[in-house]
Amino acid sequence: MIDRDYSGLRVAVLGSTGSVGTQALDVIRELGCKVVFLSARSNAELLSCQTSEFLPEAVCLTYPKKRDGFVFPKIGNTELFLGEKAHVNCIKALDVDVIIHAVSGLSGIPSALEASKKGVRLAVANKEAIITLGDLILDNIKKSGGVLIPVDSEHSAIFQCLLTNRGDLSQIRKLILTASGGPFFGYTAEMLANVTPAMALAHPTWKMGPKITVDSSTLMNKGFEIIEAVRLFGVDESAVEVVVHRQSIIHSMVEYIDSTVIAQLGSPDMRAPILYSLTYPERVGSPVAPLDLIGISKLTFDKPDDNVFPLLKTARRAIREGGVAPATLISADEAAVASFLEGTISFDKIPIVVEKTMDKASNDRDISVENVFSAVSEADRIAKQIITEL
Repeated sequence: MIDRDYSGLRVAVLGSTGSVGTQALDVIRELGCKVVFLSARSNAELLSCQTSEFLPEAVCLTYPKKRDGFVFPKIGNTELFLGEKAHVNCIKALDVDVIIHAVSGLSGIPSALEASKKGVRLAVANKEAIITLGDLILDNIKKSGGVLIPVDSEHSAIFQCLLTNRGDLSQIRKLILTASGGPFFGYTAEMLANVTPAMALAHPTWKMGPKITVDSSTLMNKGFEIIEAVRLFGVDESAVEVVVHRQSIIHSMVEYIDSTVIAQLGSPDMRAPILYSLTYPERVGSPVAPLDLIGISKLTFDKPDDNVFPLLKTARRAIREGGVAPATLISADEAAVASFLEGTISFDKIPIVVEKTMDKASNDRDISVENVFSAVSEADRIAKQIITEL
């Protein structure tokens, strides 16, 4: 039960119809915040339902598509905007306290950059913006006087663990990211050749969109999180460790130089880090189920097999190479995962496509929005060519 009044907190949810966005609205409903802006890629029907409930001042469809004649209705005084340029302009004009950025994929980069200039709290769930342009986003946050709160459960956990020493990196030995291991933990490389899309989409713990669910099954998602941790917390790649923790109860840990390890535990429910991103630095009563340690009974840890799941090594390669290499990594993975879901390539070919694309793509050391999207375009072209040759 929420024990404080948050009705005066003005919130925008970018990507409100996706997995994180809908869960964010669940939390906002519990808190009683004022929703001032919602945006979606193309799901006009769901955005319309959300608009009817929350009555925001404005909504935006960034890539509107006609769906069986559906026409977005006029709802109250809510204004409807269309297109990515309008989306960015809406963010610029917002009178808001918190922006939850839950836009998925590379399409979330422009909105993340604009949101980082607002001087407000930016709760980020979009990996791609942080991975490709994290330094620029953090610089915008600093200049604008805003604050960035990670929404990913792992990075939210690290953020919370670092509060004990106010983020003093000189006292940190390593950050420990936990991974569920996905549905294919314990598989051999030969077994992965027979994985179907239906098998890959059956995640044992988390309910997510198809792309991130496949990335979790290849451990690419954990590779992305390594890069995110480097960007968000300013540590070296070698100081980020991954352990497989099947129960998904410990969401991540920080080991300090005195060998003390501080962990953040909780039920595997994305509403918990979303709630914390809205109420930080306060904590309030939560709709999330309390942790039943007796019922859980045991917590296990294993080393990930990066020979069977080589994309962990590929992600480390990308952050070590720097420049636009992380953007190349993301784009190549998007092309490979899409081809797997379409049935064009087998599951075990996803890492091959990504690695070969990394080998062939150029790497501009000058990180800018233009160069990132140029790298994305080049990697997509190279990956698709590699796919035709497999």
